[in-house]
Amino acid sequence: MLKTLFQPIHSVRLPPPGSFNNQTVLITGSNTGLGLEAVRHAVSLGASKIIMGVRSVEKGERTREDILSRTSTGKSTKTDIEVWKLDMSSFQSVMSFVHRMKAYVSQPGKRLDTAILNAGLASGIWKLSPDGWEMQIQVNGLSTALLGLELLPILISSASSSPSIPHLVIVASDIHQVAQFPQRSAPHILQALNNEEQWRELQAKSPVERYAVSKLFNQWTNIEISKLVPVDSQTGQPKVIVTSVTPGFCKSELLSREEGAPWLLKAIQMVSARTPADGAKTIVDAAVRQDGHGKWLENQKLTDPGPIVSSPEGQKIQQKAWKEILDVLKKVDPDLTLDFS
Repeated sequence: MLKTLFQPIHSVRLPPPGSFNNQTVLITGSNTGLGLEAVRHAVSLGASKIIMGVRSVEKGERTREDILSRTSTGKSTKTDIEVWKLDMSSFQSVMSFVHRMKAYVSQPGKRLDTAILNAGLASGIWKLSPDGWEMQIQVNGLSTALLGLELLPILISSASSSPSIPHLVIVASDIHQVAQFPQRSAPHILQALNNEEQWRELQAKSPVERYAVSKLFNQWTNIEISKLVPVDSQTGQPKVIVTSVTPGFCKSELLSREEGAPWLLKAIQMVSARTPADGAKTIVDAAVRQDGHGKWLENQKLTDPGPIVSSPEGQKIQQKAWKEILDVLKKVDPDLTLDFS
């Protein structure tokens, strides 16, 4: 809470002009809020192509037109923007998106240089996804991990022709640090997280509990995917830089568009939250940095994600949870690649 109230003292900045020159950039959840502003920044920083992954293509197309008309270069912008369907509440939608991306990069001269996984959900309502998982665990956790793992080989294959080291950025949140997460000791963590009775008990104690746990998945995903990235034999650098970043508490639509958002969070949001444009600066900054592989960024600085992640106990929980996550994802895609050596 105090960290959020003092957030305004931390100013944020954009990367240098031209940071995305000649790049193809994917940004999910880019129809509103932080994702929308990240698209605007990517355009201003020189991206040649942007792929917007959105739930509603119709709304995405309207957003696309608005972006092109409002950017500093106006309708004369050289950035090509495409809108692709992506519903993170559905494994089938994620896989359809991945297949489309694979087909895209198979074309001569096409590649993916940067992937920003921004799509997320904050809700105080119990709801199951079409795949049978609590919705925030599906959207913020399982589907984000699936999309990151599926995009990694695409990014690796783009490395040899990319103007810079490709980046996979996972938009996380420091709220993971307040998760009580008693399910950590359950024989099956994911099964316990899918228990409605336990969910209601914990939400009554802390309205942000499930969101906090779902964002803990982002830290695990960042760390585990970063371990899979091969090193370039000539440069000694990872072929893809994987990182997670918190944009800070922002005045986005994440709270307003979902039922059951805590009134206290809405009040703090009005007082000390960043604008979406400022929050998005931290996201595009993470997408061009060379020092964040497997790390977490807060206020544009490399930061310890806290004991729930980095302590010996946190690491054991991560190993257990990640094994369960992979067991689920391998059923979605039996050909999921985990070895790039």
